[in-house]
Amino acid sequence: MPLLRRVVAVLSRLLATSRDRGVVDVLGSSARWGWGWLTGGPRARRAPGGFAWDGRTLPYFVHGYHYTWLNERAVEVALALDLLERHPGAEVLEVGNVLGHYADVSHVVVDKYEQAPGVLNADVADLDLGRAFDLVLAISTLEHVGLDEDVLDPAKPARAIERLRAHVRPGGRLWITHPVGYNPSLDAQLRSGEIPSSRMRALVRERHRNRWREVVPEEAWGTPYDRLLYTAHAVVVVEIDAR
Repeated sequence: MPLLRRVVAVLSRLLATSRDRGVVDVLGSSARWGWGWLTGGPRARRAPGGFAWDGRTLPYFVHGYHYTWLNERAVEVALALDLLERHPGAEVLEVGNVLGHYADVSHVVVDKYEQAPGVLNADVADLDLGRAFDLVLAISTLEHVGLDEDVLDPAKPARAIERLRAHVRPGGRLWITHPVGYNPSLDAQLRSGEIPSSRMRALVRERHRNRWREVVPEEAWGTPYDRLLYTAHAVVVVEIDAR
């Protein structure tokens, strides 16, 4: 039955997207995804290449879990692991159980829903761990807050960010990746400065390939999210320094 439900969900998504984008576009996107899945994975034994970021070049992150070579995880996980590597010994809190699927982690992880060893199940908007951290990370997680829940609450991501800010010790940093277009309300709050940040950078994806380039954030806002393939075509990286 779970397999049948997944098949029905996929077919429903294909039909809904076909009405919006057209059958030819959907068939083309599906074919490119299938070819990319076959030829670009960890067993392809090809150098994954890299992307420019803040004056450096980082390698794309390739992993079988959630097919990172086909989506934004290729850059998000690469950026997050690079950040941790550049802060050895830092006390880290991760919101959303992401990095543990790709690497051995020893930091604190909070996730409202996912059941896994060492993961604390708690609502980020009410989080109070009674301690502070050098780094607080949220990788494509906060866009779901107040949206993919029983009660829609567009203001909830801002409250969650305030709770996370309270867990960053002076001199530390809150670091967030945000897939543009998934949560338009949160897009607007970040873009307008209603949710203030210390720095904001962005990456955009090539139309038909999972290759990314760094751009100023204004070039990323307004990029549609691909709900057929659940893939972002632009990612904003938000940094908030604690003082």
